[in-house]
Amino acid sequence: MNKLLPFFCLLLFAVTANAQCDDLFFSEYVEGYANNKALEIYNPTDAAINLSSYSIVRFSNGSTTAGSDKVISLPNEMLEAGDVFVVVVDLTDTMDWDSQFDKPAWNGYNLIDTIFDAVTGEVVIDEETGEPLLGPQYQDGNALFGTEYNEKYDLQCKADAFLCPDYETNNAMYFNGNDAMALITGTTIATDGSNILDVIGVIGENPENWSMPQDAWITEDGGWITKDKTIVRNANVMTGRNTLSDVISSLGGSFVGEEWTIYGKNDFSYLGIHKSGCHPEQESVQYSCITGAVSGTSVINAIEFKVYPNPNSAGSLDIQADENIDRVEIVNLMGQTVLAENYNYSQSAVSFSLGSIAKGVYVVKVHFADNMISTQKLIVQ
Repeated sequence: MNKLLPFFCLLLFAVTANAQCDDLFFSEYVEGYANNKALEIYNPTDAAINLSSYSIVRFSNGSTTAGSDKVISLPNEMLEAGDVFVVVVDLTDTMDWDSQFDKPAWNGYNLIDTIFDAVTGEVVIDEETGEPLLGPQYQDGNALFGTEYNEKYDLQCKADAFLCPDYETNNAMYFNGNDAMALITGTTIATDGSNILDVIGVIGENPENWSMPQDAWITEDGGWITKDKTIVRNANVMTGRNTLSDVISSLGGSFVGEEWTIYGKNDFSYLGIHKSGCHPEQESVQYSCITGAVSGTSVINAIEFKVYPNPNSAGSLDIQADENIDRVEIVNLMGQTVLAENYNYSQSAVSFSLGSIAKGVYVVKVHFADNMISTQKLIVQ
């Protein structure tokens, strides 16, 4: 890897920005608690693309080079036109961890609680929102996990691939707010920078070195962009940041997040789908691990319904809703539909057979008219 990027200043005018919608770019970035790290890659083109020809590169703490341990190739998978591919750091063991390098990404079963300062014992307050910070409970160096599932805290379910399981071998996905992240073709950066497709941050710049130290790039108003944030690419952005004078510090590059919408810490709700002008026909705005793609015209949980008995060991489930039911699905926590029945708006109260469904936690997903969907948790005993 070790190509010296300052060499690019000799070739500043040799590279121009790619045409719109013609190659992959980053559509979302998650830098959250511990190893809640994720990058979403979007295919804006009209054809499927094999990801094995692309790599993610981490330029750590203002470095202008990236060794082989900071470059990770994407897997040999096809990314369909208009679709996204979500990469999450490969730390999923919820039973045993003892350092900052192997804390697992959240899986929805974390016991979440208010964070207290280890020295003062006071509640830690988010400097920007003024709200108490939330984080997982832990004891004796191990995270505490329960049996109650909350998709809001599930990053693992959004992953299409888990990369970099061992920090010492490859730490490309262990980025912090002051690390520039690049998407390139191939596995090494060309001497003229022509294979750089997109950069979050600025290569060769460490925000911590500024006169007013920050360990993240900041907006023009001084708010963090790349630390303790989820950022989503705006729909009118149709190509990556690949003009060298924009993305390399020695050439005058800067990053103030003008192409991104900034959300709070540990917000995973936008992963899995991307709205872009490259594919304006795409109506969905969010992806749920339980309900799948959620259309911008869909309304979730606007119509109330009751399920009983719940917990259930009877083998059948009675559902009573405020409006006539189109379809009922039973979905497991992997987002897979295991049972379904169509009712075609014929009635608002139905009896649904659970058959020989395995014991566990499920979601009852009820479809109504006008793309309305309501969900409830179901425990099968």
